[in-house]
Amino acid sequence: MNVLLVSLITTNLFLGSTGPEVLSLQQVLNRDPDTRIASAGVGSLGKETTYFGSLTKAAVVRFQEKYAVETLTPVGLTRGTGYVGSYTRAKLNALSSSTANTAGANNPVATPSTSVPTQDDYLVKDNEKIDIYAGDKMITAVQQRILAAVNSGITNQSEEMVTLPTILQTDVPSVAIGTFTPRSGATGVRVSVTGLGISPDSVVYFGDTYIVRTVNRDIAGNFSFVTPPIPSGRYDVAIKTGGAVSNTATFVITDAKNPTVRLKSVSPSVITYEGTLTISGSGFSPKQNVVVTTYQKFTDVPSADGKTLTVQLAPENLRESVRVGTGKNSIPMSVYVVNEYGFSDTEQSFTMTI
Repeated sequence: MNVLLVSLITTNLFLGSTGPEVLSLQQVLNRDPDTRIASAGVGSLGKETTYFGSLTKAAVVRFQEKYAVETLTPVGLTRGTGYVGSYTRAKLNALSSSTANTAGANNPVATPSTSVPTQDDYLVKDNEKIDIYAGDKMITAVQQRILAAVNSGITNQSEEMVTLPTILQTDVPSVAIGTFTPRSGATGVRVSVTGLGISPDSVVYFGDTYIVRTVNRDIAGNFSFVTPPIPSGRYDVAIKTGGAVSNTATFVITDAKNPTVRLKSVSPSVITYEGTLTISGSGFSPKQNVVVTTYQKFTDVPSADGKTLTVQLAPENLRESVRVGTGKNSIPMSVYVVNEYGFSDTEQSFTMTI
């Protein structure tokens, strides 16, 4: 008697995914003649694999369209996508819990109890503790050296006087975060990450409290991880590969009960150096807003009414330019806001004169 062991699917799966959860996915799909991956050969009943290929994607599409009310309608879709997200996972897991095998009486399904990882499973252990800002500190030190050299040249009003410092490879982190896609999301969301020095051996820190120990690489060489089951809020995220720590980047674990951060306007539209910028919108938190402009970042900006933020713009890297400037030069800038609720829906533009 051939017994299929079907485990719960706990992560989002897509074309190029690999691992035991892909095997579970294929086993569930093969239990129904309507969604079988293949009639014979690799991927067919009893010959499932751990690779999510084009045949698996096509089978997922058929599965989603068969159970459209539960997998597609909740997200406003009418046709299958082949992407195994939260609603598709829920339906697959519901079917896998059944001991009935629609493939035939000779292939009963045994469903073992599977523990779902909890918040405690993602706590940083003593031997995993690091300074998540180590990469940021290296970058800041280099920026300060460059800024000092540039300001010296501006003071002397001669580009020929600017001698940039020599930056060695060891002066900057060998691991770097470029972008997260998406930049925010609920727990259990797969996040794609670009950057340098990232590998399947990397780990992802959410602050200094939580850690994701699994980084996936798909067939195209793209890296991703799944957001852990941790409290909602804004996190400084760093990636560690070997002994190297990256710069930090912001990620927000969202909660559907929280408001959306929206920007409506900024004033004045033209501002001078050290002028006060007022940002109007909604969804601002009482104390933990981060205001990011083109040349300056402000943390823990308060909002008494949840609708207004104010910051004084005095970017250090423009200070020397202002000192020798005429007040007639215009620099275009933009601003966005992020807090424990998420990133603002838009950016707003304004101009600084120096």
